[in-house]
Amino acid sequence: MGSVAIDIHKKERDFKVLTLSDEMVVKYLILFRSKVDTSRLASVNINIDQAGDIFEFNQELISLYASLDKLIEKISFKEKDKQFLNLLFDGHSVSDIIENFDYPRMTAYRTLDRIIARIVDTNEEDWIKSIKANLMPTK
Repeated sequence: MGSVAIDIHKKERDFKVLTLSDEMVVKYLILFRSKVDTSRLASVNINIDQAGDIFEFNQELISLYASLDKLIEKISFKEKDKQFLNLLFDGHSVSDIIENFDYPRMTAYRTLDRIIARIVDTNEEDWIKSIKANLMPTK
């Protein structure tokens, strides 16, 4: 009797190399969250007689978004920056925000660049702290 190898990580493999230290990765995660993060805003019903939401679950991608959310929570963004980020997460493009929410063009792109830079910098700071903590000899 033969056996067949099944690659259960096939759909996750592409996401293993992504890191929040890369500005382009963070930009992609922000701009395309509404299309890529299938778990965002999914309502899970807990009624025992009904099935909950069903969606394709990619552990690597969900982990990236969870880490991104933790970094965003740590950063003290201005309220306007938070609103801008939430509009992007809800699926609006930067062009939509410029046209429909009275954002000046240069301000919108600068805001996005500033948000991305702060996320990447905070990630790097956290990484350095964890490396230092792991390299310090314990008593």
